[in-house]
Amino acid sequence: MKFPTVEWFEALETQAENNSDTFRRLGFCDALVGVKVVAENGQKRDRSFLLTFDGYSCKSVQEVDNIEQAADFVMEASYGTWQEMIENITANGGPDLTHTLNYLVMPGVPMKVTSQDQLKDDVFSRFISTFQEFFDGAQHVETEFSA
Repeated sequence: MKFPTVEWFEALETQAENNSDTFRRLGFCDALVGVKVVAENGQKRDRSFLLTFDGYSCKSVQEVDNIEQAADFVMEASYGTWQEMIENITANGGPDLTHTLNYLVMPGVPMKVTSQDQLKDDVFSRFISTFQEFFDGAQHVETEFSA
């Protein structure tokens, strides 16, 4: 499955459905999550995806152009940062301490989270465990990285 594509995120969505007990334990999540993959190393353009979390799972994935207007918040990082995080999750059966979303968004590290207002910014913090569990599903998805 090639990263970043709608199909790759839909594969994570399927993994989340297969792991529904964990998501129920984490609790209800209502969020429009933006994921922005910043182009590098000859890639043609940035890619942005809107993940709709509703209830105990991710309900839909779509690629969008104006992610900042569509999402509650946007997790933005270079292609290489996303690749490193996903490869780390796959290699370790989950992220090590320096590849969690919580760590990667700290000041001075390679991922940033932005939103249009403080209330929407809080959505990321409130549901971070759900989003981490969602990305941890990458360990079960054979991922291809290429420009």
